[in-house]
Amino acid sequence: MSKKIPGQDHDDNREISIGVCIPENLDAVVELGNRFKKYLGLYPSSAIMESIKGYRVIGAFENETLVGYVLFDLPYADIRLVHLCVSDSHRSIGIARKLVDSIQDRHGDRQRIRLKCRRDYGAHKMWPKLGFEAQSLPTGRGLGKAEMTAWSRSFGQPDLFSSAIEDDTRVQAVLDTNVVLDLVLERNALTREYFEAPALDGEVMYCTTRSINNELSETKVLSQRRKVMAAMLRFENLASDLDLCEKLTEEVIAEISPRILARDKSLGNDARVLAETITSGASVLLTNDDNAANVLRPIALKHGVEILHPSQLVVMIDKLRDVRDDSPNRIQNTSFTISTASAGADRDLSHLVSSFSGESKPEFMKRIRSTSVANIRVVHATDSILADGIVSTWIIGNALMVDLLRVRRSPLSRTLLKQLVFQLRHEALESGLARILVVDPHPGGGEAAVSVFVDEGAKQTNGNWTFEVVDAQLTSRDLANGLVGDWDVRPWLTQTPETAESCARLERELWPLKILDAPLTCYIVPIRQHFASELLGYDTPLLPRESSLGISRRHVYYKADGIRPQAPGRILWYASGAKGGQIVAASQLLSSHRGRPESLHARFQKYGVWTLTDVNHHSQRTGVAIAIRFGDTEVLRHPVKLSEAESIVVSYGSSLGQVPTARAISAEAFTEIYGRGMNR
Repeated sequence: MSKKIPGQDHDDNREISIGVCIPENLDAVVELGNRFKKYLGLYPSSAIMESIKGYRVIGAFENETLVGYVLFDLPYADIRLVHLCVSDSHRSIGIARKLVDSIQDRHGDRQRIRLKCRRDYGAHKMWPKLGFEAQSLPTGRGLGKAEMTAWSRSFGQPDLFSSAIEDDTRVQAVLDTNVVLDLVLERNALTREYFEAPALDGEVMYCTTRSINNELSETKVLSQRRKVMAAMLRFENLASDLDLCEKLTEEVIAEISPRILARDKSLGNDARVLAETITSGASVLLTNDDNAANVLRPIALKHGVEILHPSQLVVMIDKLRDVRDDSPNRIQNTSFTISTASAGADRDLSHLVSSFSGESKPEFMKRIRSTSVANIRVVHATDSILADGIVSTWIIGNALMVDLLRVRRSPLSRTLLKQLVFQLRHEALESGLARILVVDPHPGGGEAAVSVFVDEGAKQTNGNWTFEVVDAQLTSRDLANGLVGDWDVRPWLTQTPETAESCARLERELWPLKILDAPLTCYIVPIRQHFASELLGYDTPLLPRESSLGISRRHVYYKADGIRPQAPGRILWYASGAKGGQIVAASQLLSSHRGRPESLHARFQKYGVWTLTDVNHHSQRTGVAIAIRFGDTEVLRHPVKLSEAESIVVSYGSSLGQVPTARAISAEAFTEIYGRGMNR
């Protein structure tokens, strides 16, 4: 009999315990291993005892009986799996998975688990189910020179390759199994031609995932199988969290009609590939399976992934090129929700570990447990059980302290992290705080935070990332002093703000700062009431905003040809309509573009609310439209009536009228209208 080890993880349903074996378990381990000697090979009991003494044998126990075990070595940074066996009477209940998971739980600081297995053994088909990925096809050393498969289960720890992928700015496109076979086996000449289009040169990183590599390793003809596996080095292999992939796969399958699933059995595998694409952060899945594309595309788009036929890639490359930086999804009034974490949050949020910075899951879970659940806010997408992000804040003096700021790795992760930073600015602003201090030692989670923070204007001070929230209207001279009221803007003053560009940069980095003497052009731009709701978040609509509008800090609005606002500058939005007639919001003017409606709409449609029909209607007189790009919108605390705005504009020697189109106003008029609206 084998003893049950105190303190082991416990499965209440089958009374199965998982724990490290002790010397008293040796006979039971040897006896169980001998039952499967044909497959495990000879392994001396003395070597097993050495492994037990080195805590390298983990057992599965039912009551006091050993029903399975895994034996492994720890060479270098990897783990080599030597034995894995489960008694015949205890198979198909998840014991093998628990044993392998236990290795990772205990040695999560290492890179991966490796093993080799003959292809003619029954266990060959088990390894993918345990999260392993086929790596190569070595030949056995025995007399028969049996064909084998080398398997690896990655722990997601950062290495040179993952860091290189993270820093690569190319569009990451996952190729499904059939597309890879078309390319490698030259089954379809057109597929190769699609990928050789000059417009794609240097713009796309072609990738595979765990499930795709495993499918490719099962190519039936031996010569083709070896050719395919040898060619896998041509593609980047994207890693993704195993548990997260399994949860998301279940979620994707649940969204497919049972009738459709019954008609196409392969959709289950396609759902898994989509889940891996999403969780790896790739933005495109390329497939020539029209049925899978049609069924999965609506689900994929919700997560920021485009499913395309290879022929469509060259057509879509302009839209996809900036997907990580300019993804259109956002939070406010969309299908995204922010709610307080519930008990057991450490288990539900474990996929938000910052693996890119070397954080382990035990470290992350310890940090979660040390933070008050009441302070943790969880970001969720509609109908998704997976948290897309977490934020935890508290206040010390005049600073908003952020001890957790994480997002799930996905095509939307960079945009979501940017928006959460902007939400934190709003939180600090509403609380009357001067700054935000990110004290999370591993911020970002599935997204590298440094580049986002730098892009959003943060500076590193005393080991923490600082965002200064300057709720004031100041002159250049005020700023030059460096210390203004509660704010310390010295780290941001790399040069005196004299040009329009330098002032616009400072106003963005120190938002909601307004520089009184900035040489920025200012405009009042009319916008219909329902467009104001959609684009600006003003007068929140009853229905959620489209996900294609919600999270982005950057948007586009179209107007008829005429006055073309010059950037950089500022916009005051005049909402017309039944509830309109007042200035409701202010934005930074980023750029303006003049062109044919079809061209502008194709370029900017993901940032706006106008259809091509709308743009054509407003440009029918000249056939030309103007697209205004704007961002960092503030809804005024107190909307300013048009009559009040008119009086202010007139006092500075100009006029406003009924604002049928964009009107240029003086910087002084902008400052006074904005100040009145924000009650400054």
